[in-house]
Amino acid sequence: MKRTGNRAKSLASSTSDSVAAGVERLLDKRICLGITGFSGSGKTTLITSLIHQLRYYPDAALTALPPALQDRLLGVEISPLNNLPLFPYKEGANALDREAWPYATRQESGCLLEIKYRARSHFIPGKKPGIGRLYLEIHDYPGEWLLDLPLLDMSYEDWCQQSRKLASAMPEDPFIVLLESLNPLEPLSEQTLNSLWQQQLEFLKRCQQKGLTMIQPGRLLHLAPDSPENNRPFIPIPKLVEYSAEQKSSAPDNSLFRVCERHYQHYLKEWVKPFYKNTFARIDRQLVLVDVLKSLNQGQEAMDNLKLSLTQVLQNFEYGTNNIIRRLIQPRIDRIVFAASKIDQVLPDQHEQVRSLTASLVRESQRQATFKEVDIRCEAIASVRSTTYADHQGQKVLKGNTEDGPGLLLHPPLPEHYPNDEYWKNCKQWQLRKLLPPAGLTLNNGSRLPHIRLDSVLNDLLGDKFQ
Repeated sequence: MKRTGNRAKSLASSTSDSVAAGVERLLDKRICLGITGFSGSGKTTLITSLIHQLRYYPDAALTALPPALQDRLLGVEISPLNNLPLFPYKEGANALDREAWPYATRQESGCLLEIKYRARSHFIPGKKPGIGRLYLEIHDYPGEWLLDLPLLDMSYEDWCQQSRKLASAMPEDPFIVLLESLNPLEPLSEQTLNSLWQQQLEFLKRCQQKGLTMIQPGRLLHLAPDSPENNRPFIPIPKLVEYSAEQKSSAPDNSLFRVCERHYQHYLKEWVKPFYKNTFARIDRQLVLVDVLKSLNQGQEAMDNLKLSLTQVLQNFEYGTNNIIRRLIQPRIDRIVFAASKIDQVLPDQHEQVRSLTASLVRESQRQATFKEVDIRCEAIASVRSTTYADHQGQKVLKGNTEDGPGLLLHPPLPEHYPNDEYWKNCKQWQLRKLLPPAGLTLNNGSRLPHIRLDSVLNDLLGDKFQ
């Protein structure tokens, strides 16, 4: 009886929370913020910084956020979101205090921020401004999982064809050579397929090291040996496009093609679709982090691959205006901010070039969203500012702590449009150095966390809700 009573209490609490969330959404006081970023874009650090700036708003530099500037923010409480583990904000703050970056995300987590603020005065004599509350949902997940969303619109054969095009970036890789030797119509032992699945993992890691973004299946990069996803391995078969429709339709059930096709469909059904539904189906506002500087530094192939990844992933979201009913039933993303991350690696007089380059990079995605009346913004930010400016031999440089110790950082002139061949020829000597967080932070004591234009992004995403 006691166990049944506990379950009933849990169900009642969950139902009550769902009803409350529905009312808050209906009143336009609950926002689901989708923070989208590929692996390495700085998503976990951004969420840590965002929470810290809002929690310690009196000492934060939030001059671009009107309720902070007008002294209308009153407090921020953080609590778990649904049944997810709580986002590890404290662990991230501790890491930054140690001059280390927060650990990369390896599992899903989330949090709900309750932001209390003083509502705007409407100049009614004798009436004091009321207290408003804005509820902000934030969901974190491994960035690699995002790369699987385009698979929802692809058959197994479509994916094989795309993989063949992407493999052209690494044609001599031993895994690609091995795939080219496979006959899709012949059977393959379970042991051999499992071996290929593991070799695929090593290949995807090599793609990451080369700076490529479009890495699928993305979940493979973080699977434990006993993860259930390993039970149904599949691989792309580049030569599949060379076979006729008749040959493929007559392939036996135990052929490599048919086995991989079934396992691919199972992967979408059991892992990708639930992730999309639980994480993205109710997004109202979206922040897309783009590490354009890393791709620019790693060359044309990396940049082209990033552009393809952005275009494909963003096609999986519902964009459009929200009326009162749609907010409750099936919200659409009505505002999106593209943010070039880690802008503290660039001198201030070239921040605008990076912002323009980011807009150029995502232009196709922007066209699609603009057609559906979405408010689109573009920014260049640093969630944590790790550099200062200095003069060195009459030249402006950046100064910061790197993995090799304190140093000065230089960079060539950066393009404001998608780079041409001449730019790639002249930019081969540029090497980004990995920065460390600034020294002397005491975030657990509520100290200020320096950033660049994070307050502008907060205003772009939430400013209209603080009425």
